[in-house]
Amino acid sequence: AGKMASSLVFMLVVEVVLLPLFTVLYNLPFALLPLLLIAVMTTIGFSAVGCLFSAMAVNTRAREIMLPLLFFPLVSPILIAAVKASGIVLGGQGLSEAAMWLEIIGAFDLIFVAISAVAFEYVLEE
Repeated sequence: AGKMASSLVFMLVVEVVLLPLFTVLYNLPFALLPLLLIAVMTTIGFSAVGCLFSAMAVNTRAREIMLPLLFFPLVSPILIAAVKASGIVLGGQGLSEAAMWLEIIGAFDLIFVAISAVAFEYVLEE
């Protein structure tokens, strides 16, 4: 939990700095709160999967290769959902239009935070 929390806090600090900068530089509509919600939800799932699979890959010989091979296919659904939801919000529509994508992100978060909490002990033993 501590490793995931530290990873989550670091990524959230970077997002809080970069989102307003991104909005200003690209002259986008100022939809910072909906984008921040999408970013926070996505970051939770991203850090849960990342911490679990980094613990798995740390004891392998080819850990530099194994982590991306394990990590990318599993985070693809949450990345696709985040891109679609962000596109809807930046297109001027509200969060209600992006509700389906937010539900996918939320389900992904719940599943992988629960799996990480249950499986982390067993991953470290192996």
